[in-house]
Amino acid sequence: MTQSVGLFVPDWRAMLVPGYVVMANAVLLGCIAIGWLVIALLWRNRMNTRPLPKTYAFVASVLGLAFTVEAILLGPMTYPAGLVIVGIIPIGIMLLDLRSVGLAFVMGVTLFWANDMATYAGFLDYAPGYGDQAFVDGQHQLIAEMLRSGTLYISLVAYGVITWILFDQYDYQRAHLSRLARTDPLTNLSNRRNFMQRLEEECQRQNRIDQPLSLVMMDADHFKSVNDRYGHIAGDSVLAGIAGVLTEVMRVPADLPARIGGEEFAILLPETGLQGALQVCRRIEQRLENQAFQSDGHAFYVTLSMGIVESNGLDAGALMHLADANLFKAKAQGRNGIVSTVEEGLAYNARSAPLA
Repeated sequence: MTQSVGLFVPDWRAMLVPGYVVMANAVLLGCIAIGWLVIALLWRNRMNTRPLPKTYAFVASVLGLAFTVEAILLGPMTYPAGLVIVGIIPIGIMLLDLRSVGLAFVMGVTLFWANDMATYAGFLDYAPGYGDQAFVDGQHQLIAEMLRSGTLYISLVAYGVITWILFDQYDYQRAHLSRLARTDPLTNLSNRRNFMQRLEEECQRQNRIDQPLSLVMMDADHFKSVNDRYGHIAGDSVLAGIAGVLTEVMRVPADLPARIGGEEFAILLPETGLQGALQVCRRIEQRLENQAFQSDGHAFYVTLSMGIVESNGLDAGALMHLADANLFKAKAQGRNGIVSTVEEGLAYNARSAPLA
């Protein structure tokens, strides 16, 4: 824009070489138009992480051409042009890929080499965009300073924006990956690994604050027959439906429902005694009684067997063992029931001592 405006100001025009400026601006505008066209074509698929190597190479080449033309126009040995040349390489690698930036880099180096040879041979002036009056008695004129420093400042702003975008993407990807590492993909509940880590933390916290802690282990009754009769897609729908029920009755974010594996689920209830845990389980039963699952026009219902333990001083391993034992009793008693106990840490340790 500064170059174009300078052509219409007589004092500034005398410091420029209009032919070179017009040619360079035509190239720059063409590169900008191509960039916006690529953005328009790819905008709908901006969240798709599938690599596009040919598009990357094309975009990198266009960007390399634009930066190279601007640098040659102002003189590739000046500090703004040097910043542009050096900065585009690492930023391009972060935004695109090494191969694409490598192609653009080779193209840029070739153009710079050709420019240097033409300059040394006397066929082309150094910084051809400037006229003889751009510098008088070694003093920078306004248009020359605007062209030089403007490139520097715009580059700094552009680099700042690109860096912000990159770190924003980094934060998003890191949070996304962290969530994926903690989440079961089918049910969107906590996975076993994250659940066990949280269970360890809550057991340690309970010992410090002297508050009750309850753990519910549950299993979908006759789930194998659901898969055998209705298919695995219907089975997955049942698991997702159970997960939805668990999420609805939880206190967010205090309670933690999780899929432990297969058709087995668990709920961690911090600062909740046995009666509170029983109330949660009763609500789950009521929701499932009214939730019909569909498969090929056939409606069916699913029940849960549950084992509850209120912990007083148990460690994570002991609490899981006892809750699982209660779940086994509930299934042995005919399923679709709840077995609950209150367990003390010392009592469990005393019973476990002979096994050691």
